Amino acid sequence: MKLLKDRFDTLSDAIIAIVMTILVLEISIPSSMKGLPHLFEQVALFLLSFIIIINFWYRRFQAMRATDKTTFRTFLMDVIAHAILALFPLATKMLVEFDVRWVGILFFGGINLLTSVLVNCMTYELAMKAVKNLPDKDEEAIQMFNDWLNRRAIGSLVADIVLLAISLCFNTIGVYIYILMPLLEFISNFRHGRAMETAYQEGQSFQEILKQRMSADKNHSASSSN
Repeated sequence: MKLLKDRFDTLSDAIIAIVMTILVLEISIPSSMKGLPHLFEQVALFLLSFIIIINFWYRRFQAMRATDKTTFRTFLMDVIAHAILALFPLATKMLVEFDVRWVGILFFGGINLLTSVLVNCMTYELAMKAVKNLPDKDEEAIQMFNDWLNRRAIGSLVADIVLLAISLCFNTIGVYIYILMPLLEFISNFRHGRAMETAYQEGQSFQEILKQRMSADKNHSASSSN
């Protein structure tokens, strides 16, 4: 499964590069000053889609660092996630051009929701696989880490659903409401990534980072109960 993971990592980069290129090509240049507001809307939606796709790529990158091998179930989720991700140019175009705004928002939000759920499932599966392969396993710490991953996934799901609901209720400006959450998620992922990179530069393996995470969860739980 190592070869499969390495080959699909390469294919993933190619798919995302093509999707981003199509997003840019979908932007139509106005022929007069009257078209500038429409151009600004297209550019704003391109940047929103770009941030969402970058978030997906980065979260997938972090998940794949957990192990040098994938599983068939993770591979299947990965393939489905990329198939859905490839629809982003179409969804972005619908937000700009479709006359029923809530339909475009629902389509765009549904793609965002499904890709987020799939990458969360992939992260959970690979992280738990890495934890269970630790030489000195602490079952209590593993359970706490499992609970932490579940809370994080549920929190992400609830946030995406609430964001979609708010955008549908205020569909006139719903497109712009979407800009805030991906931006905040991008900042959060960036801060988390810096902490991970620091740990890697200090010579820690992913398993050692997980052990620290589990130990911190265990200590926090013990202090809370006291």
